Amino acid sequence: MSTFATTEELTARLSSAYADPADAAQLLVKASELIDYATQGFAQLIYDGTDYTSSDYDAIRVELSNATCDQVEFWLEVGEETDVVGLRGSMIAGRVQVQRLPPALGPRALRTLLRAGLYWQGSGVRAPYPSA
Repeated sequence: MSTFATTEELTARLSSAYADPADAAQLLVKASELIDYATQGFAQLIYDGTDYTSSDYDAIRVELSNATCDQVEFWLEVGEETDVVGLRGSMIAGRVQVQRLPPALGPRALRTLLRAGLYWQGSGVRAPYPSA
């Protein structure tokens, strides 16, 4: 599994409201795994150059980096543990009620993937499979 962004790219992409996390490299690996999952493995294929024939290859790789950094920024805001526990919707624990738990994929990361045509296989950019 490749990491789709570097710590330098994360520093450049982060909002000024956030400091560089001490565990940036580890967060980038985990965010890359989630981005690859959100694209059904297509992100890794693009990153490797295995299944991609478009002339926009470099631009698509930049979008993968941006989405990965956006996901790390999302975790800095809501906490990575929301992805670890996998809670969705709402939660009631005794007298504590939480109405909206954050999604696994951050909104900015989702928008970046959608804009690039990469969310759930990126049907707009995937080359057709050759016939057998």
